[in-house]
This record gives sequence, C-alpha cells and structure tokens, in this order.
Amino acid sequence: MPHSIHHRWRRAWDALCPAVCEVCGRWPDGPLCPDCQHDLAPVLPRCPGCALPLAPGLTRCADCERSPPPWTRVLARVDYGYPWDAWILTLKSGTRPGLARPLAQLWLDDPALPALLADADLWLPVALTPQRLAERGYNQAWALMRALARLTTTPRALPTALERAADAPILHHLGRQERLAQVCRLFTVAPHARAALAGRRVLVVDDVMTTGATLRAATLALLGAGATRVSALVVARTPPRVE
Repeated sequence: MPHSIHHRWRRAWDALCPAVCEVCGRWPDGPLCPDCQHDLAPVLPRCPGCALPLAPGLTRCADCERSPPPWTRVLARVDYGYPWDAWILTLKSGTRPGLARPLAQLWLDDPALPALLADADLWLPVALTPQRLAERGYNQAWALMRALARLTTTPRALPTALERAADAPILHHLGRQERLAQVCRLFTVAPHARAALAGRRVLVVDDVMTTGATLRAATLALLGAGATRVSALVVARTPPRVE
C-alpha cells in the first residue's frame, strides 16, 4: 500500500475507532487497555546503570558494579518487544506521532519516575542527524519528552543542545563493540547551549536503549560541556543477546 494511502487509512481508522485496544480489541480503552498494560508492561526492578532487569536482592548488576557508566542512572519502562517495538517503529516512521503520548504514559506507573524528574534541572532529547530529521519530519525522542512534560510538569528544556554529526554512523545494525567504538563521533554540544548546561543536572530522553553507546556518547558530550551529572529516561531496553 502506498505510504500516503496507508497514512490516510490509518487516520480514518483512528477517527472511527479511537478507543480500541490495539492488543485485545477491547473498547473503549485504546490504544492500550489497563489489563493489557498490566500483563505486557509490568514494573520490574532494573539496574540503574544499564536498565536491564535485576535479580531479586540486587540494587545494581555485577557488570555495572565492576564498570560504572558515566551517567548517574537510567530508567527504562519496558523491554523492547511486543507490542512496544511496533509502536516505537511506527512513531519513528512519522505516520502516528500520537503514539508518543501512550508510550510516555507508560513511565507514569514507575515509582522511580518522580525522583528522576525531580533530580533534573534540564531535559533534552537525543538528537537525530539532519538527514534523519528531514526524512521523519520530527524527532521521536523530542515527541516523547514533550508528551511526558504535558503529563507531569513543565521542565526547562534544551531541545537543540545536542547535535548529531551529519556523518555519524547508524548504530542499530552494529554489534556492541562496534557501537562503543563510534562513541566519540556521535555528538557535540551546540555553542548556544553551553552556558545553560554549566553546573546543571541533565535528563536525557530517548526511545530505546540497546547497548548504551548512544547514551554514553550523549553523556560524555554533556559532561564535557559542564553538566554536573546526567541521567536518562527511555521507553524500552533491548534485552541482551544470548550468544
């Protein structure tokens, strides 16, 4: 189906059935009913260093104890899997920007969210390359951040603080070591944002955390520009591969 036709069909369907749960079809509880959210998005204890689920009794995983990341903590709401993977990919495609709100609403159930937000002076989204931004028409991380702000509080935002290099590599097809090797090439801090970042606690918002390479690059750039500490909030954490 051509993209424009699909887009019009999707908008027409949303207008006719705006409240149908996209998992079970229940009405009027769309796009995700409370029962499906309960079953598919349980709040799990997660490592503040890597956002992976923690074993009972632990406060941080062994890997992060041994090699702490440069950020203070990262909070992920769900594992990257059904149905969140399809929602996030659709949000990235630009066909349904309205999915930013129900995805952001997932964060509200996490009891760790209020402290994370209270510990931030500034919020900013992970940046796209200029080419990606032109292709999509908007930054999905910014859309998620704006949706969360409307649901919680109005933060001081710096949406253009991070700049992603035009020749920055695409990371999603790279392995962990290859991703980490590209860290220094990903981000710079815009000159106009440096004064605002100096001495501030920064919250970085993104859609998915895979290996942490993107977050590491953003954190190092922000700390290098004078931020005192950096935390992060993502919707989904990709489970580690089983070798």
